[in-house]
Amino acid sequence: MSACGDGGGGVGSAVAAALQFFAASQCLVREPWLPDAAVHNSSSWDFIVVGGGTAGAALAARLPGTVLLLEAGGDPPQESIIPGFRHHLKGSEYDWNFTSVDDAQSSQALVNGQQLQPRGKMLGGSGSINDMVYARGFPADYEEWAALVGEEWNWTNVLKYFKKTEHLTDERIINDPELMKYHGRNGDIEITGLNESTYTTKKFLEAFEELGFPMVKDMTYPDLIGAGRFSHTIRDGQRDSSLTAMLNKQSWNENLKVVKNALVTKILIENDKAYGVEALISGDSFTFLVDKEVIISAGTFNTAKLLMLSGLGPKEHLREMGIEVIKDLPVGDNLHDHVMVLTYLAADNGTCFEAESQMELIRYLYDRTGSYSRTDSMGAYITNKDGTVPEFAIYPSCTSVGQNFYQNCLNILGFQHKICTQLQSELESSELLGLAVVLLKPKSRGKVRLKSPDPLEAPLIYSATFSDIADLDGFPSALETAWSIANTSYFRAMNARVVELDIDYCNNIGTEDLKCKAQAMATSAWHAVGTAAMGTVLDRKLKVRGVKGLRVADASVMPKVVRGNTNAPVIMIAEKAADFIKEEYFGF
Repeated sequence: MSACGDGGGGVGSAVAAALQFFAASQCLVREPWLPDAAVHNSSSWDFIVVGGGTAGAALAARLPGTVLLLEAGGDPPQESIIPGFRHHLKGSEYDWNFTSVDDAQSSQALVNGQQLQPRGKMLGGSGSINDMVYARGFPADYEEWAALVGEEWNWTNVLKYFKKTEHLTDERIINDPELMKYHGRNGDIEITGLNESTYTTKKFLEAFEELGFPMVKDMTYPDLIGAGRFSHTIRDGQRDSSLTAMLNKQSWNENLKVVKNALVTKILIENDKAYGVEALISGDSFTFLVDKEVIISAGTFNTAKLLMLSGLGPKEHLREMGIEVIKDLPVGDNLHDHVMVLTYLAADNGTCFEAESQMELIRYLYDRTGSYSRTDSMGAYITNKDGTVPEFAIYPSCTSVGQNFYQNCLNILGFQHKICTQLQSELESSELLGLAVVLLKPKSRGKVRLKSPDPLEAPLIYSATFSDIADLDGFPSALETAWSIANTSYFRAMNARVVELDIDYCNNIGTEDLKCKAQAMATSAWHAVGTAAMGTVLDRKLKVRGVKGLRVADASVMPKVVRGNTNAPVIMIAEKAADFIKEEYFGF
């Protein structure tokens, strides 16, 4: 089985055992990652792409000329491509395992008041550990960008780039001419979905419909906002990402080289022009030179870190770190994220679907079908007063009686032992209905800063959640809307009730109001953006202001977060960056 690569995360042994049992002589789950290239120190390239995550993988696959892609991690474990294992790599060696700094005010129900910020440390980046939800945000999000930086980023202009990458096969959408106006059929990444649904999702949707939410066939459709099932980036029962669908298809391209486990420590800049990078590979220092451009696609946290290590950032902070200031730019500022508050209902047994895992895994290995081959996630959007855009989202989940929820509660969600123990105790006799209530357009802004000039140190992440207290205003109503599911016909018959969590922070300050609970339970929705934003750090074509030959393409460029998951918008950004580059250097 060694030809498949070693398993990783919390499921490596389970996968290995099942494979050995089922087919000891062949690899049934396999993805051919590009080989690790042997490249010379001081070699020169047309383009250097730093980071092989969602944006970097897409960008490197699109660029002409000689391209060097440097990725700080290695290959993903093979189970990363199995949709049913989508949660298992968070907190593993394939995760950067970032945490926020405790601000002593928000997130106090979390261990040490720190929000966990899982980010993929491997080829594919966070696109190798995410939930594969295909969301774009809404037209208003991009009109906001256009007002700040230029019409290249308005809804009409970004839509064609979403469609460019999209290979839509979702059977709920493809036969509807109105919906298909917004979708593409000939792109690289498959966007799939089924007419059939799980029992669990069906019951949640019925509840939302009873509460008055419109039922939506296509959650990316801009003209109807309500509740529905998402489309997902899955092809033939496997994760489909910019890595698997784009970069891995470049084995024919002799001009593209990928170097893994290569941590870029500095962008080399002289006379206001980037001319290369320094990197650590197996403990040795390498220099790589560039003729045209360095493109940073290291993600919201690591992009900001690298720019600051290279002398691009707030001058006071750089001087404090002892770093020569090349350009005084607001790098690391404008950090923001969707704010997620988790709340729970307990109910009688019968709603949650839990297939027998060993048989389902064998079924998956046999023909890539069954529960491991898909995800049926759904959401419900709560709109603003005039109904034009969503302000909050509710994302339900379901845990069966007797399941071990404690470890995920502690290690993935990051809640304190006391809260995880309380939730686990509910599962002794009840099902646990999780309701993630998410603020989609926060006003609060945090920052990323260097902990030290050492490139091996993780950056400091100041989430500043609820630093603008107006972000708390809508949570009481949104939480009550989520809880009202318990009063719908089906869940009332299942004796659903709100789990009243014992939150020390709210007890200590003498209040039990919903704003306090939201403030204490708040965590990241893992959609952080904005630390190298267009309009401040970058120009409208993603170039770093005042530095030639240096561009950024990842979630850090978003001046404001979109109202939805960020994976598809990041691929769109990479597609636009590739076209900006091809137009500038090659005239097409």
